[in-house]
Amino acid sequence: MSSTVAPLKLGAYVSPEDHGRANFYALISRLFADAPDQALLQAIAGSPPLPSDDTGEPLSLGWSKLIAASSVMDSEAAREEYDALFIGVGKAPVNLHASHHLTGFMMETPLAEVRGTLATLGFARVESQTVVEDHLAALCEVMRLLIVGADGIAPGSVSTQKQFFELHISAWFDLCCTAIMKSTLANFYSVVAQFTSSFLLVEREAFAIDV
Repeated sequence: MSSTVAPLKLGAYVSPEDHGRANFYALISRLFADAPDQALLQAIAGSPPLPSDDTGEPLSLGWSKLIAASSVMDSEAAREEYDALFIGVGKAPVNLHASHHLTGFMMETPLAEVRGTLATLGFARVESQTVVEDHLAALCEVMRLLIVGADGIAPGSVSTQKQFFELHISAWFDLCCTAIMKSTLANFYSVVAQFTSSFLLVEREAFAIDV
């Protein structure tokens, strides 16, 4: 008697550390793509702190502050703050796009470069998506996919992650996060920006020592 067995497909192994990195990228992407709803705020508030000896003091402190801020924030106030900061009336007080921070204008060379890299990686823009590709939320989502992959998308190598980060995030995230933290309109998002900056600084340092 013969039988046919479908070939076993094994996904690429992703370490717990990389899953943690991907989760932080996913969270940052979500927080900058739109205001958090109450479920997300409660999820962050209920998260455990990071051990400072494993992750570095600034990141642990930034994460603990975000947990604390989320525990006292409500979704309506978060919505009002997000809209005031990142949408505004006519012009957003704080811009979340690489082109703006690197050139002073929207839809400039940094956006074209991001689109070129995404095409090389085989990523296609979702037609229903309104966020421009050089938006901080979009770039962090790409980093998440490069770390853990998705259905039909294999994780990228460390060198691929490093190249994307250095080309499209490293040069301007400090400028963006500082602008948020300095804004008088920022309350909850000042804490989000502090955490984001701390995490991305850890990423920058880690990539700097990776071969």
